[in-house]
Amino acid sequence: MSTRFLPVLVSVRDRAYDEMNVLDEYLDEVGVGYTVGPPYGERLVTWSDLDRIELPRRRLRREAMDNLETMSDAARIHGQPPALWLSFDGMESSLLLVDEFWDDVSESIPGETVVGVPARDVVLITGSESRTGLAKAARAIDRVFYANRPNLLLRELLVWRDGQWQAF
Repeated sequence: MSTRFLPVLVSVRDRAYDEMNVLDEYLDEVGVGYTVGPPYGERLVTWSDLDRIELPRRRLRREAMDNLETMSDAARIHGQPPALWLSFDGMESSLLLVDEFWDDVSESIPGETVVGVPARDVVLITGSESRTGLAKAARAIDRVFYANRPNLLLRELLVWRDGQWQAF
């Protein structure tokens, strides 16, 4: 097994993940799992994986976050206001874990930064002062859930407030 890890957001309702997987709490309906790669996201780390490679959970978390922060420079924002799309090789939602990334993004967003994260690979960015952007984000979330895409996450919008994500 590769020892290059990344944190990945997973729905706590997704039956594909259970007590065998190493999962940490994050938001009410979203947890943080850990994937090995590249390619990332195909398989989550299990407790037996950690035992086999003799890796403590704390070190797994630290290595995964260090890798994500290093790789976050490759993230790109596309589109035009009022709504922007994030691209990060299918792991877009993992970037919610990189505070510095959102501090930088927030400098150019009208009002507070608001995101729609309907699936692991879909992140739409807008501002709290943009009614059009908020409506577009809500429609995008509805379309992703209607299409029943893999790795669904959240139907609700999130707002970046006081250095953390909260329900909008």
